[in-house]
Amino acid sequence: MTVEVVRGSLPSALKGRFKPWSIDAGHSKVLLRGFLADFESEDLPRIFDVLFQDVSRISIADRYEGLHLAVAEKSVMSLEESRVGADWSGSKMFILSRLGDCDYIVAGFLFWAEVAVRANSPSPLFEESPAPGSIVGKIFKVG
Repeated sequence: MTVEVVRGSLPSALKGRFKPWSIDAGHSKVLLRGFLADFESEDLPRIFDVLFQDVSRISIADRYEGLHLAVAEKSVMSLEESRVGADWSGSKMFILSRLGDCDYIVAGFLFWAEVAVRANSPSPLFEESPAPGSIVGKIFKVG
């Protein structure tokens, strides 16, 4: 079974409580995991994984009440490149919160999907071929 990867569009809002979940420095990947649940319910929470690939810089908080993903305008990215002395040509500056430009990840690609795994399991987005049933619906991609 092949999971369909479709072009995602930004800006996009994802509900849930998101936390930095995994960093793979060797492959330049950062994963944020979000949990969407009625915590008074006995149902398992819905889990959303957001994977940034080809990461060159991160500036993130320890948690988010929802993500508001957007691509920074060129002027914002240029200003931040100047501030930190970087050149991120070929990448995008993905803003994580509508509260400002301080929470961002500079990366080549962004993927997100609802995943059907246990809360402490590795993300199927890290896999070349995710296991059947590990992705709910489609994988969305920007970049």
